[in-house]
Amino acid sequence: MDNERKKLKFEVFLERYFTNFGRVLLTNVLFAIPSITLFALFYLLSNLLFHGMNVAFMMLSLIPVYPFYAGVVKVVRDIARGDQEVKVCSGFIAAVRDNFLIFLLHGAVICLATLFSYFSVTFYIGLLSVSWVMYAVLFLCILIVVLVLFASYYLPLMTVTYNIKLRYLYKNCFLMAFGEFKNNFFGTLALAVVLAICFTATAFSPSVPVLLLILGLLWTLFIPATATFAFVFFIYDGMVSMIRSKDQSAPAADKSPVEMSAAEKLLESISEDDFSDIDVTKLKDTDDFIYHNGRMVKQSTLLRMVKEQQSREEEIRHE
Repeated sequence: MDNERKKLKFEVFLERYFTNFGRVLLTNVLFAIPSITLFALFYLLSNLLFHGMNVAFMMLSLIPVYPFYAGVVKVVRDIARGDQEVKVCSGFIAAVRDNFLIFLLHGAVICLATLFSYFSVTFYIGLLSVSWVMYAVLFLCILIVVLVLFASYYLPLMTVTYNIKLRYLYKNCFLMAFGEFKNNFFGTLALAVVLAICFTATAFSPSVPVLLLILGLLWTLFIPATATFAFVFFIYDGMVSMIRSKDQSAPAADKSPVEMSAAEKLLESISEDDFSDIDVTKLKDTDDFIYHNGRMVKQSTLLRMVKEQQSREEEIRHE
């Protein structure tokens, strides 16, 4: 109905989350199995090497765990943007397989950034009594940490969504940390609510074993996928809009054969494609991405496909 009230953003957020709660739960379990296994392995190694839990060493477990996070981001992204048929297991496995190596690199970068942020903040907090100038330095340090946090939202999401060269990938993540501040704020607020729920669930634990049990259940059934959904829902549309409006073209010297993504190869293999979901007259020969048939595809690729299809149709008419 024309007079039907438009749903507020948070209403859509809750609707998509609870409608797909079973999928979110399954995604969480799929991630929990390898992540808990690897965390336990690093904990045992930490006890063997350092005779106790070493926080810095435990942080290194993020590197082998992070490739499995690609599956979480892929499935949660599809749910957050409103896809109707989200295949959890196949989507999760495909995302891990296709992004394993680059997510290892992302894991190493995020691990180093986290360690650097932690030690920097604690270092300057320890110097606050030395001089009032340290308050300004600490504020600047915290601001950088916040921007790194915002950039870390986009890094896995952009990786599973686009086929972008590594230097452009990191560049765009930091640009969006600044340029999408409002969406980043709401994403962080939603993430804070999820963490507050977890804190409430553990705050009144009567003993350490019960606390560990609750934390284990939260990690297995709730935290990774729900936390990811919380910020992905709010940043996805802004990310897509910014990528579409931004010229991603590399310099001429770097534009010679670029390897196509799996989605583009699939589209190339289709002899007669349906372009009814896009305005082909507005396609440009650039590396900007556009949403077509459930995938993000370069405009230059789509333009080439349209021209080839038109050429085939012309040949058929002349025969």
